[in-house]
Amino acid sequence: MPAHRILIVEDTELLRRMYHDKLVSDGFEVSTASDGLEALTELRNTHFDLVVLDLIMPRMGGLEVLETMKADPRLASIPVVILTNLGEDSAIERALDLGAIDYLIKNSAKPADIAAKIKLTLDNLVPAPQQPAADGAPEAPRGASFRLLVRDREADADAFVTHAGLQRRFWCPACELELLLELVPNASREGWYEAHLICTQCGREY
Repeated sequence: MPAHRILIVEDTELLRRMYHDKLVSDGFEVSTASDGLEALTELRNTHFDLVVLDLIMPRMGGLEVLETMKADPRLASIPVVILTNLGEDSAIERALDLGAIDYLIKNSAKPADIAAKIKLTLDNLVPAPQQPAADGAPEAPRGASFRLLVRDREADADAFVTHAGLQRRFWCPACELELLLELVPNASREGWYEAHLICTQCGREY
């Protein structure tokens, strides 16, 4: 399986090199950018599986990069983890509203913490492959339940978040993992399912 390709966007050279070296040692393919304009050039020329994005940078800051990414259909689906400093709560909130999936505080986040966050994020964004049946379709036993990813900010997602009172949209506030939509067959109605959101780590249902 090809290694995941990560883009590190950080204006401090020492941090950029530390993050790069740790991720490469963990088996990722890593590119770096020192500011927002350089990051957008990289993103438009190369496919990336995830972006680690600093907020405060010269020429173009992280929020502007994120806004540009989400407005570009070619880049909008790339997951973004924000790097920020203490005291930037409003910027963090804005980044999450724009579609960043999570954040780390640079003052306390070691390279190993960033690598662990990236691994968790990618593991939960990409479901484990299933063995195909003879006709090429995934095979599931009769009566099986299913866990699906919900695409945020599409269709009725915003209305559902408000109605359900979700604290972190489709993320578990305790574990910081993306919630899955679990479908359980309704025994009394063939082809119908009971549904709820669930965190695969703590097991809490929403």
